[in-house]
Amino acid sequence: MRALGNAEWWKSTHSGGQVDCIEASSVSPGLVSIRDSKYPYAARLHFPTPAWRAFTEALRLETLTRSEAEVPLTPVRG
Repeated sequence: MRALGNAEWWKSTHSGGQVDCIEASSVSPGLVSIRDSKYPYAARLHFPTPAWRAFTEALRLETLTRSEAEVPLTPVRG
């Protein structure tokens, strides 16, 4: 894996230049890393590229559903 400090990060074109968004980077073949733009040196999430593509496609097509049993998400600052 390429060093994350040297990674090139990008924001969605839907962010509209906002600071409250996520950034993504292809840190190595087959792996996408995600970080919070407000806390760029905090922990990152890593996903296999096919899983990330499936997720973003589901977002684009608005086919994601939320289970009634899921606990609501609570933002964490830190």
